Amino acid sequence: MRADSIAWERAAEVRAAAAGWRRAGFIDAATERAVGEAFPDPCMTPSLVWRALTAGAVAAIVLCTLTACVLAFGETASVGQVLLLLFAIACLVATDLLEASPRLARRGAAGATSVLGVGFLLGAFALFLSETLRLRLDDGIDALLMAGVVVCAASCWRWGNPLFAALAALSLLLLLGRMPHGRLLWLLVGAVLVGLAARRLDTHAWAPSHRLGAAVLVVAGTAAVYAAVNVYSFDEHLLENLARFTPDRVAPSRPLLVVSAIATAAVPLAVLAWGARSRRAFLLDTGIVLAALSLVTLRHYVHVAPLWTVLSLAGAALVLVALAVERALRRAPRRERAGFTAEPLFSDERRQQTLQIVPVIATFTPTAAAAERPGFAGEGGRFGGGGATEKF
Repeated sequence: MRADSIAWERAAEVRAAAAGWRRAGFIDAATERAVGEAFPDPCMTPSLVWRALTAGAVAAIVLCTLTACVLAFGETASVGQVLLLLFAIACLVATDLLEASPRLARRGAAGATSVLGVGFLLGAFALFLSETLRLRLDDGIDALLMAGVVVCAASCWRWGNPLFAALAALSLLLLLGRMPHGRLLWLLVGAVLVGLAARRLDTHAWAPSHRLGAAVLVVAGTAAVYAAVNVYSFDEHLLENLARFTPDRVAPSRPLLVVSAIATAAVPLAVLAWGARSRRAFLLDTGIVLAALSLVTLRHYVHVAPLWTVLSLAGAALVLVALAVERALRRAPRRERAGFTAEPLFSDERRQQTLQIVPVIATFTPTAAAAERPGFAGEGGRFGGGGATEKF
C-alpha cells in the first residue's frame, strides 16, 4: 500500500476509537476534537449505501463498455484476450489513481475497479491457456488457480482489500485439494495459515486493512482445518472429490472415524475458547458457525428429530444463552466479569446502521395509492300515479 493510504487508514482508526471513547464517557468532546486535530483524515467516507451504489454504477459502466467493444470488434478468442487484457490494465491503473486521491479512495469506485481488473486479468489468462496454449482442462485449472493465488495476494497487499485475501486463500485451498493427499495438505496448510496470520493480528507495522486481511486468513485456515477433520467430510469423501484424478473410494477405518468425530466436536470448542481468551469477536463468531455445522453433522448420523427441529431448538437455546449471559454481565459489579461486559463501549455504530439499510431503501419506493371510497351517486327514479309519471 501507499504510505499516504496507510496514514489515512491509521488516522481513521484512531478517530473511530476516539469516537468510541467519547460515547463510552471516557473522554469529553474537547479531547475528541484534540484527537481529531492530531490525526487528520482528509478522506471522504460516504455511507455504505452510497458506496455500494457507486460501485454498482462503475461496474455497470465498465461491463457495458466491454460488451460494446466485443460487439464492435468481433467475438473471437484472440479479440477477447486483447480486450480483457486492455480493460484489466485500465481498471488496475484506475484503482491506483483512485486510491491515491483522498476524495475518491473510499467512495466505492476503487473497490469496483480493483475487482473488475483482477477478474478481467484472470479471464484473459484463462482464454490464453485454453485457446492459445490449448492446455488440457485439468492443467488449465491448476495454472489458473496458481495465478489466482498470486494475483489476489498481490492485490490484497497493494490495496488492502480483505476480499482479495479471502479469494487468495480459496484459490490456494482449491489448488491443494486437487493434489494427492489433498486432505492432509488442507490440514497442514490450514494450521500454518492460522499460525502465521494470528501473529499479525496486532502488528502495528501493518496497515489496518492488512490486519483485517490477516483475520480473514485466520478464518480461512480454521475452516480448512475443520473441513479436513470433519467426520462427514471423511465419510462422503468431499475433499477427495476435488482431486484431479479421482482415486478409488476406500471406506475410512473405524478408528479414524472415531478420531474424526472427536475432532468434529473439539475444533469448534477450541475456537470458542481461543476467542473467549483473546477477546476477539470474529473468532467467537467462527466458533459458533463451526458448532452449528457440528450439530448438523451429529443430526446426520443420529436421527433424533427432523433437521428443522434441531436447528430451531439450537437457535432458541443460543438466544437463551445469550440473554442469560447478558443478564449476568449487567448484574455483575460494574457490569463486568473477567474482562467481559455487555456495554457496547468502543464498538462501531456504523455496523449497527447497516441493519437499517433495507428499511431505508424500502422508504424510497412509493406507497400504494389508497383506494377511493365512492360517495353517494343517485341513479334516478320515478314518481307519479294514475297514469302520470315523472323522472328525476
